[in-house]
Amino acid sequence: MTLLVTLARVEAAATGRARPLSQVLHRRLAAQPLVIIPLTLAGDPATPIAAMTGTSRTDQQLLVVPQPRNRDLRLRFFGCLASTVLGYITARQHAAEVVPATRTRDERRRYADAPQILVPNRAARDYLGLLGRATRFQRADGPYPVDPSVPTLGKWLTFFADRADQPGSALLADLTSMLAEHWATGQSPLEDANLAAQLAWIDPPPGLTGLQAALATEDPLRFPTS
Repeated sequence: MTLLVTLARVEAAATGRARPLSQVLHRRLAAQPLVIIPLTLAGDPATPIAAMTGTSRTDQQLLVVPQPRNRDLRLRFFGCLASTVLGYITARQHAAEVVPATRTRDERRRYADAPQILVPNRAARDYLGLLGRATRFQRADGPYPVDPSVPTLGKWLTFFADRADQPGSALLADLTSMLAEHWATGQSPLEDANLAAQLAWIDPPPGLTGLQAALATEDPLRFPTS
């Protein structure tokens, strides 16, 4: 954290509203990203409980594992998640363009659109990478076969997670990190990992300060941890 960022955080705490850190900072946002909000089992981060996925407010679904310890239910969850993620990726392959040949490269065809997955925070981003490692080696044959789409999902999630650590990559992005590049709140970076609290500082409801709005988001019934 630089001295200027620290100063901006102090000013945000004093004024009760987040302070902008940059005038122009380009981050790619797809016209139709796939949002994934995962929920995991406490003490066992590789075990999913639920996930909400969708590309808009009106196009979303909630996937639930009623009993996380049940392997069949977990695999059914992975199959449903694979259907959503792989379907989204396939849809991005419809638009393509031809790149003319140059002196050093032949004419080639490339996709004109790229998929983008958005998650609430860094923990959710890391969790997708963990899911990728947990599912990409599942076998579609043998004594305990899984749906063939499950290992394919694992390979894609691993690909997205690996690219997320590369500077400038926007294939898998977490919203709290993107917002932290643009805004300094009056709370700690650890507290900024909660998307609801961070947004409360950036745009608090009328009549409330950022601190008051952020405290209201700590109610787990109104704002589940994300």
